[in-house]
Amino acid sequence: MGQLHARTVAECDIADLVAIVDVSEEAGRTVAGRYGVEYHREVADALTDGRADAYIVAVPDRLHVEPAVTLLQAGKPVLVEKPMAHNLGGARRMAAAAEEGAARLMVGQLLRFDPRYVGAASAVAGGEIGEPLHAKAGRIASRAVGTRMNGTSSVLFYLGVHDADAIQWVTGSAVRRVYSRAVSKLMPSLGVDSEDAIVSVVEFDGGAVGQLFNGWTRTEDSPVGIDGRLEVYGTKGVVEIDVRDHGLEVFGVSGYQLPDGLHWPEVNGRIRGDLAAEVRHFVTAVAEGTPFVISVAEAMRAVAVNDAILRSVASGVPEDVEAV
Repeated sequence: MGQLHARTVAECDIADLVAIVDVSEEAGRTVAGRYGVEYHREVADALTDGRADAYIVAVPDRLHVEPAVTLLQAGKPVLVEKPMAHNLGGARRMAAAAEEGAARLMVGQLLRFDPRYVGAASAVAGGEIGEPLHAKAGRIASRAVGTRMNGTSSVLFYLGVHDADAIQWVTGSAVRRVYSRAVSKLMPSLGVDSEDAIVSVVEFDGGAVGQLFNGWTRTEDSPVGIDGRLEVYGTKGVVEIDVRDHGLEVFGVSGYQLPDGLHWPEVNGRIRGDLAAEVRHFVTAVAEGTPFVISVAEAMRAVAVNDAILRSVASGVPEDVEAV
């Protein structure tokens, strides 16, 4: 994701990419050379350099907290890739650092820029389906994703944090309690320390109920990159999202393909779609002092839900979601 963010910023018409930070000198210098910018091995070096007005933290999932805290304590605006952190303690440290440094923090929950999810949230907020009664959200990725991650991120945080955020944002109600079960057979058989899938029954503050489901169990020959769904049923109607394809199918010599048409497609030689919209929103909000589309508290709530899910998996009983 770091290289993708670098390219997206480099191609953004309202921002300039000025430096790359990477503990791997070979990787960092390669990307920096590609865009003709400075390379730094440490975040502290980039701060000393002083050329950057804002920063994007797009390191591996479990490593978000330390660089983000360093930057926020220095008063710098930060866009951190999802998940905000791999536990609520890390998320709280990050939020405290933002307060301490009087710095702006945005978490890159990509679905906040997906027109389908934005449309669903608008429909529910506008009363189109009445009061939400029950909902479900989740995504199943290819097992190749699980083996590629190789235990560096949980299925719950690499995939599920999208849905933990989306189900609360779209319904307009926070999850207060979860009962969760996990299965771990396929990934361990492939030498990966990870769950195969986690399924949760959830209760919302407003009294509605729902389901969250995530896994990396689709076979590798499936053209579907992410089998994602969101459904919200209300007293007056329903809103549904199916993200198995983006409206483009290719039948050719490489087989049946469903290319990305929304998240970060290349359009006329440039990265566009949800990721470009996210970066542009961050830059604009920082420059103009306007609010981010997702608050720090909302991002923390997604982590809090995941924390409760893992506690429930371990305990075998329902667990309350901690307040943020």
